[in-house]
Amino acid sequence: MRILLSGAHLTPALAMIDFIKANHPEHELFFVGRLYSQEKLGQKAVEEAEVNKRQVKFIPFTAPKFVNHSFLTKLNNLLTFPKVVRQAREILREEKIDLFLSFGSYLAVPFALAAKSLQIPIVTHEQTVVMGKANRFISTLADRVAISHLETKRYLGNTEAVLTGNPVRAKLFAKDLKRPSWLPAEIKNIILVMGGNQGSFVLNDAVEAALPQLLTKYSVIHQCGRSNKLKNPSQHLEKYKKSLAKELRQKYFIKEWIEDEDLFWIYQHAKFAISRSGANAVLELSLAPLPAILIPLPNTYQDEQLANASMMQKANGALILQQSLLNATTLLDSVAHLEQNYREMRRDLARSSNYLGASAKLYQLLVEAYQAKRL
Repeated sequence: MRILLSGAHLTPALAMIDFIKANHPEHELFFVGRLYSQEKLGQKAVEEAEVNKRQVKFIPFTAPKFVNHSFLTKLNNLLTFPKVVRQAREILREEKIDLFLSFGSYLAVPFALAAKSLQIPIVTHEQTVVMGKANRFISTLADRVAISHLETKRYLGNTEAVLTGNPVRAKLFAKDLKRPSWLPAEIKNIILVMGGNQGSFVLNDAVEAALPQLLTKYSVIHQCGRSNKLKNPSQHLEKYKKSLAKELRQKYFIKEWIEDEDLFWIYQHAKFAISRSGANAVLELSLAPLPAILIPLPNTYQDEQLANASMMQKANGALILQQSLLNATTLLDSVAHLEQNYREMRRDLARSSNYLGASAKLYQLLVEAYQAKRL
């Protein structure tokens, strides 16, 4: 099969690429994605680099969004959308795609429509408890629908769905990972700060304000996100780092993005994390298992990040700190709470986390969808 993957949910897509290349190398893979995670701000996405690293062809693509825009912008997007679908059809034909695997989001919609018109089988996967608008639409076109949580079925009406769980990068479970070369051998008491693919300026600011106190007790590894037209977070934080006392500077490590194996080593050696609560971050932290302070991104569709965080909190693996209450004081108070309870939280996470082997189950759906179209 020649399989095209797409969707702004990058982590499960990378997990599937790794699984297929390792276990079914007879297939040829393609990935259509964004060059910019925030186009207006000029913030480069990590998709191209991560996909190219896996020796998979990356196809850059831009598609319109229909949310959080003015009426005139939505109207213009609606008028240009047929052209975008035609471009998607051209890519599917040119690459001779046999199956389209969607991980949701606005970028996958034109490809789902194009694949349907060309009678190319479609499989879509939903990562979060709350099914997004794009995936709800794509599920009506798809030959197979995969979900990560049973609760998601309520968004699907009469559409059948298979519970696969969420694909996880296999090296998360590796036991032979090497310490990142940029970390000293004597590093200890690690707090991992993660703002997601795009980083989080709000989280960065709160962590910066709390750093003098945090660094007296902990080493902080801070994934701060890539620069855009408004801000260069790593440059700003590096400048701030220089103002700290030498003994504190030596315990603070700033990265725009953390590579897979480095991140998984940190998961295994950190004390706890401070993170946004995207579905994939919550799943990986739960499986690590690494207790966390979770700061859900507000104003997401039906508060999906809060729903993700709540699942980890119910397992006694996380403390939720609302962004409206986030400042240096509340962050330090939350850190103190985890310091007192992290052993119990880690134990409860280990007991409650149940990985479903999602990559293999999702791959089986790909085979079923492809074979059904050929009958």
